[in-house]
Amino acid sequence: MKVAVLFSGGKDSTYATWIAQHQAWEVEALVSVQPKGVESFMFHFPNMRWTRLQAEAMGLPHRTIMAGQDELLSLREGLEQIRQELGVQGIVTGAVASDYQKTRIDQICDVLGLKSFAPLWQKDPRTLVSDLNAAGFKIIVSGVGAAGLEETWLGQEMTDERWAMLEKLSRKHGIHLTGEGGEYETFVLDAPHFKSRVSVGETTNRWDGQSGYLVIEKASLLHKSAN
Repeated sequence: MKVAVLFSGGKDSTYATWIAQHQAWEVEALVSVQPKGVESFMFHFPNMRWTRLQAEAMGLPHRTIMAGQDELLSLREGLEQIRQELGVQGIVTGAVASDYQKTRIDQICDVLGLKSFAPLWQKDPRTLVSDLNAAGFKIIVSGVGAAGLEETWLGQEMTDERWAMLEKLSRKHGIHLTGEGGEYETFVLDAPHFKSRVSVGETTNRWDGQSGYLVIEKASLLHKSAN
């Protein structure tokens, strides 16, 4: 099975990529959609420029779709071009609980004659977090937009302590533990299928008093020593 993965650089799409590879599917490309701004309801915005570096860390080809005013039309046209050029038969996403996103991607895939795969769909959030930790994913917070999540979260690595704090905030404020409602965004520095790890250099915060995101100004790849 030849597939492309809709890849945001966050934990869910990175995890979905790993699962696709474990299915012995041929991941022909990681496809990142660059929205026009942070207000996009469909696509991840923070630090999309660095998805190419993550793709390099995984040793996978990378494509970018620039979203126009009609994001869904841009996605459909971009995926049609990728289908024709790479011969992919399916699209993999990291959707966990967002019906808004999943139904629209499913519809586009149906129109294009592609299979739509969402290996994390409806997975228990606590199980998902546990699986990410057990697999050794290194994740930082790249955006926050919910009650209880302050600017201090930006750039923080999601350690066991941070996940425990987030779970408490989830119960108190109704935050989805995996951030599926846009409550927070993430950026993956390392994972089992990374041949190199991402090292983040300079960063700045964009904060409006209630929400904001991390801007990675500099990043590079570092060699991972063999286990």
